Amino acid sequence: MPPNAKIFYDETDKLEYDDAPIEPSVLIPPAVSTLSINRSDIENGLLKKFSWATRFSGIMYALVASFVFTCTTFIIKQLGIDLLDAFFIRFIVQITSNILYAHKKNYQLLPGAGIQIFSQFLCCGTGAGSFFLYFFAIRYIELPDVTTLAYTRVVWTSVLSIILYRERPSKVSLISIPLTLLGVILVAQPSFIFSSKVSSAVLISSKLRALGLSLSISSAIASAVNVLAFKQLISTSKTIKPSVITLHYCLAVFSFLLAYQLHKQFFLQNRFTFDYVVSWRFLLASTLGTIVIIPNILSQKAIKREHPAVYTLLGSADIIFALILQNIFTTKRSNLFALIGSALVIVSVVILGVSKIIVERRLQKQVELKDIQCMLHDTEEKQ
Repeated sequence: MPPNAKIFYDETDKLEYDDAPIEPSVLIPPAVSTLSINRSDIENGLLKKFSWATRFSGIMYALVASFVFTCTTFIIKQLGIDLLDAFFIRFIVQITSNILYAHKKNYQLLPGAGIQIFSQFLCCGTGAGSFFLYFFAIRYIELPDVTTLAYTRVVWTSVLSIILYRERPSKVSLISIPLTLLGVILVAQPSFIFSSKVSSAVLISSKLRALGLSLSISSAIASAVNVLAFKQLISTSKTIKPSVITLHYCLAVFSFLLAYQLHKQFFLQNRFTFDYVVSWRFLLASTLGTIVIIPNILSQKAIKREHPAVYTLLGSADIIFALILQNIFTTKRSNLFALIGSALVIVSVVILGVSKIIVERRLQKQVELKDIQCMLHDTEEKQ
């Protein structure tokens, strides 16, 4: 999924937050996490009411969302339509829906004061910027490269946490960061490391590719800042409604889209024409851009049902789907270095995700052990 692709939230759910590199999404405790199923639950018959499909529904939702999003983005790019043009209708629909929902619930549209309002602007601004940079980068480089570099936001979040909060880097972080950097180098393939024949056409192409790569990495860093800003927002204003944050985010993205269109019209003399708007390519691209709302909804369902770290790992399927589509349906093939680089980024994310799962399970066991000890102590005192 792209950075910061929000949709709707269930206001009645209890909210928890995590380091997962997903937009500022609200991470809700899994209803039936495959990680929370243990032998005692099975022996006691506590899980009999859940079917196989229910237990793994979070994984299925995440994979389907990843596949649908990647396919729609790939098709819009192949249609030759600017992706940022294709998202106008989608955000009009989302903004209208969120305003109506907030009005129905009588939510305050700009809650809090001072640092809280600043955190809201920072959170939505970085989220919208990450979204804009991601789709702007697709204009200059192929989808697998953009997806791979944008997904390094997982590691950038850890790096920024170490710098800003002076956290002590873990051994896992020290392993993942070099792997990610090496993966970025192999995907980017800078000319000063990878020699190639230079001509005027190749030079222009390399400059555009460098621009696309820079935009992709900037999107990843903006997404990482967004995650930290969201944590700051939640720590200062725990009563803010997720649907209000979603509305702020949609308005911020729409502002970026309007500014982009004004730039095209007045500086690039590239205006919307009637023939362009009613062309089958633009209409199909706009329809697909609106359909992207569906994988966003599926992603929120996956977050509710699955462990956040597992959801983060499943998100790397975007890279795999993009590579498959690129190498099957286009003449541009990913070379060996790009494939290795994508694999290294996925491995670094897997290392971070698995490490987080292990740490959380270990802490959960410690809490359970303390609870048992307290119960035994209370029993002894009563006797």
